[in-house]
Amino acid sequence: MGKKKKKGVGKKHLNPVLTVALFIFLGVLFTVTTSVSKFQKASSATPKPSILGVLSKPKTSIQKTARKQVPAIPQSYGKSVNVPILYYHYIGTNGNPEDVARDNLSVAPDKFDEQMAYIAKNGYNVITLDTLYAALQGNVTLPPKPVVLSFDDGYIDFYVNAYPVLKKYGFHATSFIPTGLINQGYYLTWAQIKEMDSAGLISFQAHSVNHLNMPSLSSEQIRYEVNQSKKELEAQIGHPVNFFSYPYGASNEEAWKAVKDAGFAGAVGTWYGSIQSEGNIFDMPRIKIPGGLSITDFASKI
Repeated sequence: MGKKKKKGVGKKHLNPVLTVALFIFLGVLFTVTTSVSKFQKASSATPKPSILGVLSKPKTSIQKTARKQVPAIPQSYGKSVNVPILYYHYIGTNGNPEDVARDNLSVAPDKFDEQMAYIAKNGYNVITLDTLYAALQGNVTLPPKPVVLSFDDGYIDFYVNAYPVLKKYGFHATSFIPTGLINQGYYLTWAQIKEMDSAGLISFQAHSVNHLNMPSLSSEQIRYEVNQSKKELEAQIGHPVNFFSYPYGASNEEAWKAVKDAGFAGAVGTWYGSIQSEGNIFDMPRIKIPGGLSITDFASKI
């Protein structure tokens, strides 16, 4: 006779409801664990900066910009005179059509001659920066309709194209020289500078050593660019250099002080205006003469 199975012996059966709940719980746990693992891997591969780090970097940059890189314009006060200081860069055609910026800075030789003829025929009197300074000091009386001619950067086309026209009309002019760039590439040579200086029409003044943006430099660099350019130019031409032109027209109070401490009588910027005063003597405004200017527009500027 076969043995009968005892009740309760054999496989135990789980409650169906509990089984379903258990599977749901395990599924959720697996999903959460996988998500956390992926997040940790992504975080370790690309570390995220802290909130403090994100906020602190721009703050440092802004402080540096505000302190060193923001140009300033001086206030006008004291004795003042209305004297337009015109400034040019290239006197020549642009050999590179893709250089759009140079188009704006290049005045064709025939246009330059036309502008100088207009000055000569319409009662203007070309004066030097030394005469302007003397007027602000109350030492001289300016002639009617005074105007100053200035040229930045010391390009060789000043010697080739501008100088003959200035001689033609007997006009004095100021050429601002970056001393560290002379005798290089498209710049004047010291021999050309000395030749023009000895003739008496052209006054050569300082335009820094390396043509750098002054407000972006350290205090030591500013003093070097100012002091060394004066020292080198005076050594080359053999007489005092009294005026400074800020590269790119950019300056601030620190640059003004450096120029004054170096023994300059004054300096020029590129901010627009014609009112020269005791207050802005170390950053006098000028009027840019761009390329392509009609004679009517030129007349309106002076």
